[in-house]
Formats: sequence, structure tokens, C-alpha cells
Amino acid sequence: MPIRQQMSHAIEALNQRDFAALETLFDAEAVLDMPDGQRVIGFASMRDTLSAYLLRHDARFANGVAMADDAGLRGAYDGTIEGSDRDGTSGVGRRFSLPCVFVFEGEDDHLTRLSLYLSTAL
Repeated sequence: MPIRQQMSHAIEALNQRDFAALETLFDAEAVLDMPDGQRVIGFASMRDTLSAYLLRHDARFANGVAMADDAGLRGAYDGTIEGSDRDGTSGVGRRFSLPCVFVFEGEDDHLTRLSLYLSTAL
């Protein structure tokens, strides 16, 4: 499957909280880099980290543009993360909408790395 299609399926799975579908896209030893510098290795750790992050911020991804290199090994999703701050640091329930970028790397028809970048920390 082309990396643009993998990225589209990954964003859709994240928005639907469908980690079973997400798992089919990623290598078992995939790497996740979070905006705060945290790095986790392995899909189980990736699933746990992403699910906690998405739940804490009630986050959804929208308004994205997908880009890929000519080799089809790397791609980026430049979009918006929307949600609310539920961790209490900025006020419970405060809505936000921020620019975000996902960078995907793939090999042998599986994604091997996902990095999330935000314009500011949540």
C-alpha cells in the first residue's frame, strides 16, 4: 500500500480510536516520537502512549494535507489537532486548535516510525 494511503488510514484510525486498525499499518517494533521529546519503541508502547494522549486531550486531527517522497518511504501530514485540555494545566475543558505535523517513515509495506510535532506543547 502506498505511504499516502497508509498515512490516511493511520489518521482515520487515530480519530476513530481504532488501535486494531492502526496496528495493521505499523511494524511491531515501530518508533513513536511525541512532541514533548518522549520516544517509545514497539507497537504496544505506541498504542498505550497515543491512547493516553488522545484521551487526555480529546484530540482529533483534521484539515490535513499529505505529502510523500518519490521513493514512497517517508511522508508528512500537515494539519490541525483539535481538542480540549483535560489535564487541568490550562483549565479543564478549554478548547484548542493548533497546527500539527505527523512525519511517517515506512519500509516493506509497514510504517516504522511516527513523529508528532506541534507548534506549542499541550
